[in-house]
Amino acid sequence: MLNESDIIDFLQTRFPALEGIGDDAAILSLSDTESYVITKDLLIEDIHFCRKYCNAESLAHKALHVNLSDIAAMGAEPKYILLGISIPNDLEGFFNDFLKSFAEACEIGKVHLIGGDTTKSLDKLFISVTVIGLVKKTHIKLRKSARKSDIICVAGNLGDAHVGFQALEHNMQGQGLKKFKDSFLQPNSRIREGLWFGERSEVSAMMDISDGLFIDLKKMCRASKVAAEINLDNFEPSQEFKAACHALNLDQTIVQLTGGEDYGLLVSVNAESYQKMKADFSSTFGYALHPIGRIISGIAGEISFTQKGLPINIILQPFSHFRELS
Repeated sequence: MLNESDIIDFLQTRFPALEGIGDDAAILSLSDTESYVITKDLLIEDIHFCRKYCNAESLAHKALHVNLSDIAAMGAEPKYILLGISIPNDLEGFFNDFLKSFAEACEIGKVHLIGGDTTKSLDKLFISVTVIGLVKKTHIKLRKSARKSDIICVAGNLGDAHVGFQALEHNMQGQGLKKFKDSFLQPNSRIREGLWFGERSEVSAMMDISDGLFIDLKKMCRASKVAAEINLDNFEPSQEFKAACHALNLDQTIVQLTGGEDYGLLVSVNAESYQKMKADFSSTFGYALHPIGRIISGIAGEISFTQKGLPINIILQPFSHFRELS
């Protein structure tokens, strides 16, 4: 069965590079002090989005920001973008609205469209976006640099997008669900936060949370050859999140651990510098940097859980691009 990790491992073996394959973006040296970072994502109709609840404007926004999030995760600033799109003949109106909205999203995000490709599709909409960013070499953050005793932190919410996805899939109504639907339909990349983390030497490793906290933390730990311990007592869901999970019959802890497409940033921070950095982050961005655990020695990629100071077992069904974990 197809497996994303196996595909990446194979490509890393066949195309060895100093940095690149397997991280959030590839790195190409530009000068002694700067590098380009380059990322690509595909959005496939009925795999990544559904047009019954995703209009042209929200799709354009998401197509851009899921890629900007990869650039943010490298500590870089997005500069240029290429757009490829394959579209059925009966979607001409949708296509025109998409292009208009995509151009507006690029202007707001201060990225310049420099090329791409268009072609006909038989029945589904396919979108391919490539983003090129720029970063100082001293500010590059990778997945493979987490160190034992680091504090694991999250900038952003956990599980909001999954709650929104479930509400849309089940056609659930209610004003209390709008925020979560918006989180899924129009996620916002955390470029400012990524640039800020890039400047902080206390941040040892960073990546974005696209496939869910559990699976993305496993990726970071595997790359860094360390293990991690998640303290569930540090999870502080809002009352509206709890209410939404209750309405949708979802386990709030499982959603926070496995829900994908939030596009927050996952960082490991030097324990001695954590308190000051947490205070600096809050004063800069107006929301809290959440500590959710720590890096420990152990089997690379292994994740354990504690609650009230005791180890606990949790059975999880994390996101998988090829459903090999189903």
